[in-house]
Amino acid sequence: MVPLLTFATGLVIGIAGVRLLRSATLDASATPSADDIGQKARQGFDRARSGLREAAVSGLTAVERTSAGLREKLAPEPSAQPSATAEAEAPAEAPPAAKPKARRSPRKAAKKAPEAAS
Repeated sequence: MVPLLTFATGLVIGIAGVRLLRSATLDASATPSADDIGQKARQGFDRARSGLREAAVSGLTAVERTSAGLREKLAPEPSAQPSATAEAEAPAEAPPAAKPKARRSPRKAAKKAPEAAS
């Protein structure tokens, strides 16, 4: 029964809507022309394009600044004589340290056999 009421209500509302559309008169100034719609669409696309361009430029500028800062931090300082300082800073090779002996657990005491009485 409920689906029948829903269908009937939709049918009545549809008929009323069609009658209102037929009886209403449209003003000539209210209907936009194709040129107006095209011009508004172009303006919207231009605004979106300029906003996207500004966002891309600001993002690339931030990446450039960050990479320049990291490059300065990570780059080694240039020295006058790199080979001489490398030889002076190189530590003398020491013999490898002896490995400490691994600790062993003590052995269990052997069970003594009971002495036989003679």
